[in-house]
Formats: sequence, structure tokens, C-alpha cells
Amino acid sequence: MEVKDDITVKEYFEEYVPKLFEEQLGGKSIPDMDGTLFTVQFDVDGQSYTLKVTDAKSLEVVEGAVDTPMIKVSLSEDIWRKAVTGKLAGAMDMFTDMGTMANRRSYNNLQSAKGTMNLSLDAGGETVEISVCFNGADSPACTFRSTVEDWGKVSTGQLAGPMAFMQGKLKIEGDMPFAMSLSNLMA
Repeated sequence: MEVKDDITVKEYFEEYVPKLFEEQLGGKSIPDMDGTLFTVQFDVDGQSYTLKVTDAKSLEVVEGAVDTPMIKVSLSEDIWRKAVTGKLAGAMDMFTDMGTMANRRSYNNLQSAKGTMNLSLDAGGETVEISVCFNGADSPACTFRSTVEDWGKVSTGQLAGPMAFMQGKLKIEGDMPFAMSLSNLMA
């Protein structure tokens, strides 16, 4: 689904995201997801929107922040806009692809993740900064440095994180045990 270049944050979350959710899940029932509540909050230059997904089949978009979302993604509006309009392919895939995240294993791994992951991604000379806080925990913390393309491959499972690290395509700073634990969240 194409996103227009001048879309507002409000339009994106209130109009586009519900359509994307329906397109990705199409009313399908995901096995073993009854009784789950997945919350992801996006903070885009002071504008907050929270997505609440119940039982991996219904979506509620909430304007504003919620207490302790499972994932809190913070980024600038410029980076957000480039990501949602496809100009930074791969930068947001791990947060918006419900088909990948909608399974019990990913959900359980996400529930146990505690800490903050900072992404510093090279997008052809421009640095893309995204902060991801898991379950309200500021620490431990780590920073992943990569290109947007390589990060997209790692976050979608096309390239294993350890392999990307060994090949020098992924650099990690900060709390290494926490960084390694995040591999459970990748596709």
C-alpha cells in the first residue's frame, strides 16, 4: 500500500495503519494468540500514537502514550516519513510487519525483553537514529550500527545477526548480553 509523501503522522496512524493491518492479516485467525495484548507506541517528534493489537486479530489505534508499552519506538518526523513512504526500506519493517510478529514465540520473547536498543543506520551518507525501548526499561542498553539495507535483512531474517556481525555488517556497542538476547526478536 503506497503512502503519499505529505501524509501527516495523524493520518498515517488513524487511516493508513488500520488498512495495513487488515491487508496483512486479512481477518485470518493466528493460532495460539488468544489472550494476548501487543502494544507498540510510536513517538514521532513529540506526537505519540499507540497500537494495541488484541489476540493478533483486532487493532485499536490510540492517540497518545500508554503506560509501559511492550515496544516504544522514538524517531524524528523526517526519518519516520522517509521510512513510511518507502524511502528508507527496511528501517521500520520489524515494527510494522504483523505477519512476522504475530506468533506466540515472538510474543513471548517480546514480553521478556527489557532494555533499550538504539539503531544508528547509514542510509547512503545520512544517519538514521531510532530508539526502541522494550517494556519500559531504559537499561540495559545497546547500539546497533549498520546500513539500512543490512539492518532490513537482519530484522526480517534474511541475514542472521551473528553472521552480519562476523561479516562486519553489524557493529554492536553497549551491553552485549542484552544485544544478544534481542536475536530472539528477529524473524
